[in-house]
Amino acid sequence: MAQGTKDELRRERLREYDAALTAARAPVAVLALFAAGREARSAGELLEEAFAATAVDGVDTADTLPAAVWVALRQADVDATLELLMRMSRTEFVLAAHEELDARYRLTKVEERRPLPDVELLVAQLAAFLHVPRDVVAIISGWGADDPRTAAEIETLLEQRFGSPSRHQPGSRSAGMNGVAGFGAPGPGGSAAPRSGAPGASAAGPSVTGSSAARSGVAVAGLRMSSAEFGALLNLAPEQRAVLGTLVRQTEITIAADG
Repeated sequence: MAQGTKDELRRERLREYDAALTAARAPVAVLALFAAGREARSAGELLEEAFAATAVDGVDTADTLPAAVWVALRQADVDATLELLMRMSRTEFVLAAHEELDARYRLTKVEERRPLPDVELLVAQLAAFLHVPRDVVAIISGWGADDPRTAAEIETLLEQRFGSPSRHQPGSRSAGMNGVAGFGAPGPGGSAAPRSGAPGASAAGPSVTGSSAARSGVAVAGLRMSSAEFGALLNLAPEQRAVLGTLVRQTEITIAADG
């Protein structure tokens, strides 16, 4: 084979390798959303250690991913995550091959190889760590981080398994919706009434209040609803559920009745 043809084939294989690395970025970005959502529900747990200790079916303990992968993932550092995956990967991409004489003057085939990130292993270990079926994590990671279904589905899965972020994060504020899922009616001076102090209020979460009670500063009995339950109640579209989930994590919301 002519040298020019070999060089052309190598360049083509190099483009294929670069395309494979680029394709790996999208699912890793989605897996970072899983990590961020789990961290928001950590309650002080050492999640990187638990992730590293997670057993994966069909994978030897020595071959599972280390804590550093979780750290890179929760920082949404896609480059660092891919670098770690390639460093540990046993999957290689053959760029080119040529023949040369070995020490015994035998013609030997020599291949030029580069590692590929083992995204499938990351999906499997993350799924086992989060107690989510592997195929579910795989399909969501295939949607991409910008797909409106992705954030809503991740939020639903994590809330079902680990609860709302507001239950664990000190100082975080969940969505308070008068008539739906509020913290309690504002007391004198505008401060929210303590949840435990409201007669009949749910001890596990925010309470429901009426507008007249809110204006008078009297807390009334209420009902706590998660963002997923509220979204289901109103039959919200995936995009609306994603927005609601973001609002619940970021701020306190009060919806007062008219009149």
